[in-house]
Amino acid sequence: MNKMRDKMPVIIIILIVAFLATIIFEWGMNYLGLQGETYVFGKINDEEIKYQEFEQQVQMQVEQMRQQNPQQDIDENTMNQIRESVWNQMVQQVLVRQEINRLGITVSDNEILDIIYNRPDELPQPVKQNFIDSTGNFNVAFYQQALTMKTPEATAFWVQVEKYMRETLLSQKLQTVISNSIIITYDDILQKYKNDNIFANFEYVFFDPSTITDSSLFAATEEQMKKYYEENKNEFKQPEAVKFKYILLNEVPTADDTMSVKKLVEGYIEDFKNVSEEDSALIKFVNQNSKTPYNGAFQNPSKISKGALEFLNSASPGDVSDVIIDNDGIKIVRLLESREGEEQFVKASHILFNLDAGEEAARKKAEDVLARVKAGEDFSTIAQNESQDPTAKENKGSLGWFGKGAMVPEFENAAFSGSVGSIVGPVKTSFGYHIIKIEGKSNKEFRFAEIKEVVSPGSKTKGIYRQQAENIFNVLQNGENIDSVSKREKVTVLISPEITKDGTVPGLGQNKKIIEFGLKGNVGEVANPIKTQKGYGVYQIVEKISEGYKNYDSVKVTLIKPKVDFKNKMNILMAEAKDIRSKIQGGNLSSIEQIKPGMQVQKADSVLQQNLPSQIGQDFVFGTIVFNMKNGDLSEPIFGTKGVYIVKMNNITPFNEQDFREKVKTIRHNLFMERQQRAVQDWLSGLQSKADITDNRDIFYN
Repeated sequence: MNKMRDKMPVIIIILIVAFLATIIFEWGMNYLGLQGETYVFGKINDEEIKYQEFEQQVQMQVEQMRQQNPQQDIDENTMNQIRESVWNQMVQQVLVRQEINRLGITVSDNEILDIIYNRPDELPQPVKQNFIDSTGNFNVAFYQQALTMKTPEATAFWVQVEKYMRETLLSQKLQTVISNSIIITYDDILQKYKNDNIFANFEYVFFDPSTITDSSLFAATEEQMKKYYEENKNEFKQPEAVKFKYILLNEVPTADDTMSVKKLVEGYIEDFKNVSEEDSALIKFVNQNSKTPYNGAFQNPSKISKGALEFLNSASPGDVSDVIIDNDGIKIVRLLESREGEEQFVKASHILFNLDAGEEAARKKAEDVLARVKAGEDFSTIAQNESQDPTAKENKGSLGWFGKGAMVPEFENAAFSGSVGSIVGPVKTSFGYHIIKIEGKSNKEFRFAEIKEVVSPGSKTKGIYRQQAENIFNVLQNGENIDSVSKREKVTVLISPEITKDGTVPGLGQNKKIIEFGLKGNVGEVANPIKTQKGYGVYQIVEKISEGYKNYDSVKVTLIKPKVDFKNKMNILMAEAKDIRSKIQGGNLSSIEQIKPGMQVQKADSVLQQNLPSQIGQDFVFGTIVFNMKNGDLSEPIFGTKGVYIVKMNNITPFNEQDFREKVKTIRHNLFMERQQRAVQDWLSGLQSKADITDNRDIFYN
């Protein structure tokens, strides 16, 4: 009984969410909720989701996350992800329950009692696991004893078990209904067996379309392209879509935010100096006050931030730094111990000239710059202004500290062999020519503690951005041009691609509410400011695209011409391959090297039909033809997806009738499970696409 009492909080949590977990994890789906425009928190068809219920589930998820990882910072982005996850789960749960009611699926009390009392081996695992003993076996005696207990804890436990059992059996019956249409044929099983068990060793030659470069031989004609368009019109279906112009206001911490965090960290200094390491007080102090947990291991210079390392290099054990503002946050550092390590590290900066303009030009630039820096010009200024390393404008060419193996060999040799303070080069690598300034060498390692806080926008800063978004929305509502507004507000206007019902909105992801607004609204309408992961977004409809077919002229060059060109190349190659195939004597594929010099015979050893060489790829036609060949066969030219092939089959695994029969049941079961999962996924997707879903979370959380 004590064991049960100890487990009660965990048991109840598991059982409350178990049915939902069945849907999410067993069925493997995660869909976004469609959003509506009323002021209720949420509604799924006619069933309302109340804010209090939703927030309760969110807080349960937050608490579970904190228990699993006490050091994790649950910031606003994480909260948004949790809310999204909980919303998706609640939508699915409601839709499934509604469909169960519509179908009239029920579970009687007798069905539940029969399993509990007569067939405990069929209990769901979340229930059975509460009666597993130390040997990992189901403890029947403990289970039978629990059935007779009348304590409040036992009664509460069995009430939750009854609820969970009912939901589980309902779920199983629903899956049975969904799966009734699944049919596994003998041919399905046979093909699956062959796919997994028939290996082939073959040789092949590849006729590559990219080798045909004379466009006069393959260029698509207007007649060919129009014919392709008419014959493949379904490829050019145009669903209803919308385009936005939009402004993203990313919340950036202000100087006041930085100062606030600096003062917070500064307040820890005195206690940080005095707290003892011996009784674990230091560890507790760090873990309670720092964004990153205590790390008592020795660390080398390459793993320590710039500001912290500068302090550590000049500190004595026990010293505590002033506040350090580093790239990874604001911190104070206390040196615990230092030692000489076995590995050496180098601190260096570089100036790079890539080979895009030619090797000689890059080398000449590098030599000129080397002369300038040796004459006294500032290395970091030249790196920032002239280096072709994309990161140089920000880091002024600094590479920080690095150990052996971090750089390409030529660069590493120059950096580690040069003396501190020297400038070496030009050093040629695969990236180009480098001028390298060696700024330091060390094999010191440090053990230290740090209190670190990350600067993020405070409530005042967030309010400023929210007000700016509302101001932009208001002036756009009043008819001002979005481009003019952006210039005045000194922000950037972006243009979205065409966004369909199931598309993705830049800055928001699969935000159904803004998509629905765009599809239903008119050109010029502006959506209310919407919260993004980094701040706010204001979206204005600038174009509506009706459902139908894309105009021929709009797809001719970008979509049709490449396909017709490729087909024309393939026809040329097929004709060439047929001619060559007719000249091959005695099935000897290697003779093709004499027929067409330069043509190489490739080998494929022990491949499955579903795992063909990368040069061939997943090609159904190729696989079907080749895996129906016999030993010694030479194929006719094969019109593949990447090119044309001639194949010589050297050896293919013979079909093992007895092995196949032994595996029929297992293969049938696996195929059924795969198709059941797809069926459930399709069913859930269809259910949600037809549902009337209102989602007003943005009103409640903005």
